[in-house]
Amino acid sequence: MAQVGLLEDNARIAKLCATMLQYAGHHVIVYEHPRECLDALMPERAGRSAVAYHPVASRALALLPVDVLILDLHLPDMTGIDVLRFLRANPRTQSLPLIFCTAASSSEVASALSIAPQASFIEKPFTFQELISAISSALSIREN
Repeated sequence: MAQVGLLEDNARIAKLCATMLQYAGHHVIVYEHPRECLDALMPERAGRSAVAYHPVASRALALLPVDVLILDLHLPDMTGIDVLRFLRANPRTQSLPLIFCTAASSSEVASALSIAPQASFIEKPFTFQELISAISSALSIREN
């Protein structure tokens, strides 16, 4: 199945979401803080060189640790919209499939979708089927 990144600061929601995704056969990496997620997806932000001198290392650097990212728009220290802007501004992550999983207002969701129009959206609280359907949809966009 897929490597799913989950940027969610609420530990109970993160655990529930991860459990659902693992039940569906996905591998889940939970990021509790925006900076942790951005550093994992964009190693050059974490102070590591984006330029690798070894061909194997440069191929490894080009690979993202996740196939899709579930992004909450309400986060500590940095908004989900700010995270989204960083992701879309970086060549490594600009085409990463995204799912907004949030209880944000419709204007916040509209703002996020204006930055990433191909992203999916599921509203909290969500069902197992809504979550799995959003993952399938996001992955099918990536394959096209």
